[in-house]
Amino acid sequence: MAKTPKTSTAMVDPVTTTDRVTYDITETAPPFIAGQRVGDRKEIELTEDQARNELLSGHIRPKSTAKNA
Repeated sequence: MAKTPKTSTAMVDPVTTTDRVTYDITETAPPFIAGQRVGDRKEIELTEDQARNELLSGHIRPKSTAKNA
């Protein structure tokens, strides 16, 4: 009788960052950003990993934090 290896049935979630940042969507953005349909939205919340390529592509920009005095 051959022994079968024991396998765990518990699924392990990959480690992800849950900190989301709000970004402005530019006029040149495609219909999908980081796998999310944009539609008529002007803002999107993404993690740092999700936003990296979109920032480099110019599809999003950091939300302006200018405050009126």
